[in-house]
Amino acid sequence: MKMKYVIVSPRQHHGGPIVLHVLCNELCKLGYDASIYYMSGGNYRKNCHIEFWLKQIRFIMSDFCKIVLVKLLGEKRFLHDPRFRGYVDESVKDCKRKYIPYVGRDTIVVYPEIVYGNPLRAKNVVRYLLYYPSYQKGDYDNTDLFVAFREEFNDISLNPENIIIFCPYLNLELYKRTNFGSRVAGSKCYIVRKGANRTDLPKKFDGPVLDDLAEIEKVEAFNRYEYCISYDTQTGYSDIAALCGCISVVIPEEGKKPDDYRKEGTLYGIAYGFSEEEIAYAKETQHMVKKQYIKINQKCAEDVKKFADICRKRFK
Repeated sequence: MKMKYVIVSPRQHHGGPIVLHVLCNELCKLGYDASIYYMSGGNYRKNCHIEFWLKQIRFIMSDFCKIVLVKLLGEKRFLHDPRFRGYVDESVKDCKRKYIPYVGRDTIVVYPEIVYGNPLRAKNVVRYLLYYPSYQKGDYDNTDLFVAFREEFNDISLNPENIIIFCPYLNLELYKRTNFGSRVAGSKCYIVRKGANRTDLPKKFDGPVLDDLAEIEKVEAFNRYEYCISYDTQTGYSDIAALCGCISVVIPEEGKKPDDYRKEGTLYGIAYGFSEEEIAYAKETQHMVKKQYIKINQKCAEDVKKFADICRKRFK
């Protein structure tokens, strides 16, 4: 019998949840029973299951009301409403959802690194490090399987085998260039996200910050402005900006050089800083970003198959 998967995730309103939905989708393609379980938040440590379920009941009630509104009144009406981010599936579609998942002995629960403890009390636990982990003692069990999205997010003490499951799938029908005409010279939009605590953030932005927009609105902005400037050095939205024809600029952290980022795998379409050489490189290699993601999407399916094989051997 094939193992079942329950993948704990926020809704699809930024990159991490999209990766988790891709994982679910690819597992289903392989014939596994995989579903998404939405949580109200991630900060649940051991021995707090009553608190977890009280919060979860309130979350499910609110979630259900939003879904009803979206379905009854039409999805397009809520597409640009920030209160409904993620309730209209814009990137990875048709993932099965579990409101109250049954977690048996043959169920593997996948938690992203924002979830601490084991609120679903699963016997078989995978912790997917989509960003730098901040676990403390008691947040996980020694039997948990750790895998990382990228090598720089891995903690070798948790994942000594350095298992990397890289599946940054992009829906190339959604994330694409539609404006092949002129743009207002010097016009800028911004991504802040995980760079919110940086000390070099401008006191006032001379263009919109796109963090809280729906995916389709981000795509529209990337097709409108000449530059996208990101203070989050790890976000996939810099790639998406380049796909949409933006000059994509990442502001390096203090003490870091462009090569420090490129050796982590960012190859095309992005300038690290505003030097003439970097801007020229971003423009000259922008056309390569789509080709790169066609290959990445293919590798994503291969990595999910590897993930399923590892889980089968680990939790047999």
